[in-house]
Amino acid sequence: MKVSADRVLYLSRVIAKKLKDNMNLIQRADDETVRRAIVRVLTESYKELETIEEKVQASISKRKKVAPRDQDFLFARQLEEELRKHGG
Repeated sequence: MKVSADRVLYLSRVIAKKLKDNMNLIQRADDETVRRAIVRVLTESYKELETIEEKVQASISKRKKVAPRDQDFLFARQLEEELRKHGG
């Protein structure tokens, strides 16, 4: 899953705002440091997800005679299994 830098930045701002609004949390760093940490984690997570998706796609492409309509189902099922293995 390719995610643009703008999307990651937007998500980091949303998450940072929600964390700041949470009354049960005490902020120990400034807003920019928190946002940068969130961006770093999101970027790493998306890279890991992309690697897993490529692995699943390669696995499906090795199979012979898979109907196009079945490819989506197989992809979703294998992706779910791989995510479960990685603790996702």
